[in-house]
Amino acid sequence: MSMPVVSVIQPILANGVRLLIDTNIYLDFYRSNKDSIQLLSELSKHLDKIVLTDQIIQEFERNREVVLKTLRASFESESRLKYISSAFLQNLPEFATLQKAQKDYDKCRRDVISSIDTIIDSPEKDPVYSFFSDMVSVCRLNNAILNTTDEIIERAHKRKLIGNPPTSSGFSIGDEINWEIVIANLKENIILIGRDSTYTTNFSFLKRDFHRNTGCLITKLTNSITEALKEIGVVMTAELENVEQKMIEELKVYNEFWTTPITKEEKTSER
Repeated sequence: MSMPVVSVIQPILANGVRLLIDTNIYLDFYRSNKDSIQLLSELSKHLDKIVLTDQIIQEFERNREVVLKTLRASFESESRLKYISSAFLQNLPEFATLQKAQKDYDKCRRDVISSIDTIIDSPEKDPVYSFFSDMVSVCRLNNAILNTTDEIIERAHKRKLIGNPPTSSGFSIGDEINWEIVIANLKENIILIGRDSTYTTNFSFLKRDFHRNTGCLITKLTNSITEALKEIGVVMTAELENVEQKMIEELKVYNEFWTTPITKEEKTSER
């Protein structure tokens, strides 16, 4: 008796749905453990689904160094040992062992700082930057980067003056520019991936604004890359979802420290 043929149904990616990923989502990979790089590997398979603007590119390239230098300063401060000096302790063999261990520790500490400096100065040795650079290259090759124009900047200034979200802090208008680029160019539904309060607090307004200007929908706001990919039909493994969940939890734990090591003024250039 012949066995029944079992057909494997391949997932169908949702047509006409793109992913708009906030710059800080990319930068969060510098604040996460090495396993999180797996998320970028998965994301690299779906670059045609990602919305990329010249503003996002500039924000990432500008603030990558800010994040790494903040990380370096934090490590230097938190890893510094307090040394104890005492004539009596010098007589103890155990103290001599401790002093040797401290010297070894200091060397390892300097090596870590040197490695951070190497990544800052040599982006090609940085896996996060390598992903972002490859994404930019692919999008540029496909003429898929959305660009700023004088009209976009004028509209962004007007949005800032009126007070309509998304809003940047201070005098900068980076978030406004990015949004105006999106609503001027996209004619597809999008999923918004971001953790910035300018999106989470004003989501209802942004949904209406996007629909009014494009005729399309923001179908979801999420802080999860894997959740967004599942929404467009990509099958996620439990392992990858767990990696991202751990990443998000770690970001919450360090949220007070990372609450904008990149201020909005640093995040966006004044236009």
